[in-house]
Amino acid sequence: MSEHEDRLLSFVVGGKTIGANLEQAIASGNVVRHADGKLELLQPYGYPPTVMNLDGYIWRQGDFAQPCVFLNRFMFRHVYGEAAVPFGCRNCYKVKVVSNSLRQLAAVKDIAETVPASSKSGTEVDNPENQHLYGTYFYFLGLDRARAAYKDLRAKIDQHGKLGAGIKMLIKRGCTNYERKCGPSDQYKFDPRQEEIEDHLFPRFVADVRLGAKKTVRDGIQFLEWIRTAYRIGDDTYKDFTDGRDLHPSVVTYPPEE
Repeated sequence: MSEHEDRLLSFVVGGKTIGANLEQAIASGNVVRHADGKLELLQPYGYPPTVMNLDGYIWRQGDFAQPCVFLNRFMFRHVYGEAAVPFGCRNCYKVKVVSNSLRQLAAVKDIAETVPASSKSGTEVDNPENQHLYGTYFYFLGLDRARAAYKDLRAKIDQHGKLGAGIKMLIKRGCTNYERKCGPSDQYKFDPRQEEIEDHLFPRFVADVRLGAKKTVRDGIQFLEWIRTAYRIGDDTYKDFTDGRDLHPSVVTYPPEE
């Protein structure tokens, strides 16, 4: 290890050096250090590399190109030990559109396909970090951009026949797991040394390449999972996507009296 790297890894967050956090992540098997010094997450999306990444969301890559897996799942969770928000996330803002049915989620996703912003749409009923059934996120660098896009998206949603003015929208900063661990996002503090640390580690990070040409297949499977989730929670708008057919036959029921 060079003197420069040793200095960077001696940065302390949450009472521990990031070097100690990284070594702990390697020892636990969450991070793999290759012979050439490259660092790789064993399970970038919570699944081993042999399993297709079904995280509940369908992503669309637009004009937002932040390395979210590196920043959140690697830097925040392992290198910073969930004690510091990554410097690279300081200007990340999201417009979230809350959907109450699969019908609405699909309609918002259609809108997402028409705007330049990167986005993700998906089911959230099993996500312990929020209270929403479904959500779509639009990503922006800077609060001003998020606010400008909010106005445009609000107009599109208000005018949509399957949506309307009753659809909830909000602007948030960064990822929710940051606020759960580091407090309110309007009070985040960033040490300038974090920028140098992240710039140093990023070239050594091995990005996950599982999606690639399989994205279309993966997204189709994910949409089927949306239908199954909607059925499970009693959201009958899933029938919009099954030609009106029940996902499963209804069980036989009996009157309490003859």
